[in-house]
Amino acid sequence: MLYLLPKGQVDKDPVAILQVSHAAAQQPKVKTEEQIAAEQAWYGSEKVWLVHKDGFSLATLLKTEAGSLPEGKVKVKLEHDGTVLDVDDDDVEKANPPSFDRSEDLALLQYLNESSVMHSLRQRYGGNLIHTHAGPNTVIINPLSAPSMYSEKVMHMFKGCRREDTAPHIYAVAQSAYRNLLTTRQDQSIVLLGKSGSGKTTNCQHLIQYLVSIAGSTGKIFSGEKWQAVYTILEAFGNSSTSMNTNASRFSQIVSLDFDQAGQVASASIQTMLLEKLRVTKRPETESTFNVFYYMMSGADSTLRTELHFNHFAENSAFGIVPQSKLEDKQKSSQQFTKLQAAMKVLGISVEEQRALWLILGTIYHLGAAGATKGKDP
Repeated sequence: MLYLLPKGQVDKDPVAILQVSHAAAQQPKVKTEEQIAAEQAWYGSEKVWLVHKDGFSLATLLKTEAGSLPEGKVKVKLEHDGTVLDVDDDDVEKANPPSFDRSEDLALLQYLNESSVMHSLRQRYGGNLIHTHAGPNTVIINPLSAPSMYSEKVMHMFKGCRREDTAPHIYAVAQSAYRNLLTTRQDQSIVLLGKSGSGKTTNCQHLIQYLVSIAGSTGKIFSGEKWQAVYTILEAFGNSSTSMNTNASRFSQIVSLDFDQAGQVASASIQTMLLEKLRVTKRPETESTFNVFYYMMSGADSTLRTELHFNHFAENSAFGIVPQSKLEDKQKSSQQFTKLQAAMKVLGISVEEQRALWLILGTIYHLGAAGATKGKDP
């Protein structure tokens, strides 16, 4: 099916973006004479990528007489300015014809190399296409902010569909796993890999959101509200600002969803591990301690502040736990503390239990302010 959209709609509607992109990828490759001629010219000129310290540039590999260049050298002509260079053969990678532009699956590229992969991902990202298949895997570029790409409207676009029927998306990954679960009655696993700040935690939440929304849940034991509350607490106690990410998870997690015979979510659990406990007493320079300390120092009300002896803060701390200096950061942390308290209430954590947590955290703060250090073993 060919989707025709009013001018400008593709840029605004994420569903339209995905539909148009996927429809174009599925169209039969019927080429005009001009396209065939252009493609033949492409192959005839042997386009390549010249890899250099700043990235890679499109170039034409020039033919030379045998022996005219030192061994291991080739001559290329840069496309953007016509410069002719003698370069190492190892610094040249084959480029794909234009017919492979914005390919939905990197595994289908005619020439699969790092420059071609990066070029394809950059092209797709420029067209608001942050998801790309790589064989059975999916590559996702963190857009940092793209809420419309994960709306309920987009979610229902993938409901009940097969992988080949839709554009690449994190929801397509979730739908594929759910479909396989129902058809094979076997456990399914989705592994999120990437460096800090790549969006692993966020995409995990998108997966859960999709599965809970599409599959539904039994009873009132599990709900999206409770799940969001869990992540609010984990983010407070397990996240911090690092040189790579302003809100990095400092722990690993395994999320499990249990489904009943009807395919509805019956229960869920999170197993956390490898928490960076050392950050509590040895905050890395230029980075922060765990979020919850800033939330508590900025958001505690007058009663709690008095009980924790937070009316005045020390200028230094052996643990590196000091108040935030910027008013904007303090206001944000105060709001997050209110959100954290609400999340605890949703999960049935009583006021007294919360108070016990604040007292423990307050004690840790005061130990650092007093200059506490680990004693030597006798």
